Amino acid sequence: MIALGLGGVVLAISAGQMLSGGGSAPTEPKVVAQVVPLRVAAGTPAQVWQAPVAEIAEAQAETQAASMADPCAMSLEVFAEEGAMLGVTLLAPCQANARVVLRHGGLAVSMQTLATGSLFATLPALDIAGAVEARFDDGTALDAAAVVPELAGLRRFAVQWQEADRFALNGFEGKADYGDAGHRTAANGGVLALGDPASKPALLAEVYTFPDPETARVSIEAEVSDTTCGRELLGETLFSAGGAVQSSDLTLAMPECDAMGGFVVLNNPLPDMTLAAAE
Repeated sequence: MIALGLGGVVLAISAGQMLSGGGSAPTEPKVVAQVVPLRVAAGTPAQVWQAPVAEIAEAQAETQAASMADPCAMSLEVFAEEGAMLGVTLLAPCQANARVVLRHGGLAVSMQTLATGSLFATLPALDIAGAVEARFDDGTALDAAAVVPELAGLRRFAVQWQEADRFALNGFEGKADYGDAGHRTAANGGVLALGDPASKPALLAEVYTFPDPETARVSIEAEVSDTTCGRELLGETLFSAGGAVQSSDLTLAMPECDAMGGFVVLNNPLPDMTLAAAE
C-alpha cells in the first residue's frame, strides 16, 4: 500500500542486489509479483591602519568575559553553497557527542556533534528561503537561514524514514536501466544519503536532484529482510520543484518473511507527486 497513489509496485527477487547499493553492479530485479533526482587610488600611498593596543586589549577582554559568562553559548550559521546546497555550521560547546536533528523544507535528519560540540553538514536545499533548524534532544533549538535563488531552476525528490524502516532511492537518467551509466544511487554518488545511523533514533533520507534539461525517472526500493518482513514500513516523500515543496506520507506493506532477499519496488512515484504539486 502506498499513500496518495504512488506509482506501480512490484516485488522483485535479486540475490546480488543490495539495498545500500554496495557490492557488485546492481542487476535488474526479476519481477515475481505485481502489486501495482586594498584597492588604493593611483598615486596614493597605501596606508595600513592599526588599532591602538589599548583597544585590542579591551576587545579581547570583552570576548573573554562573554565566554566566561556563558561557556555553553551556542551558534548556528547557514550558508548558500554552489549547486543549491546549504552549508551548516553548528557550535555547541556543552553538547559534545550529542544527537541533533536538522530540519529544512520538510526534511528531518539526525546527526551527532563532535567531541567539541560542533557539527558541520551539507544539506540539499529544498525551498528557496533556506531556513534550517537544529534541535537537540533536550529541546534546545537554534534557527538560521540563507536564501537559495539557484533552487528556482531545479527539481529534487527525497524519501525519508526512521530507524529500520529502510528505503533506497534510484534515479534513472535518459534511457538508463539498472546497472547502466545513468543509473544513480547513494552508492555511486548520484543520490545523496543524509543522516547518521548511529544517532539513535536515527532519522535518515536520500535525495535525488534531477538533471536539467534532461528528463529522468525515479523509483523507491525496500528490501524484504528479517527487520522489515511481515510489517508496514513508514516514511515520507518530498518533491521540490522551483523551490516549492510537496510532501506525502509513505506506507508500504511488506511481504511475509518467506520472501526474504526480495525487494518491493515503487516505480515512477514522481508523476503522481507532480500532479499533486500542480493541484
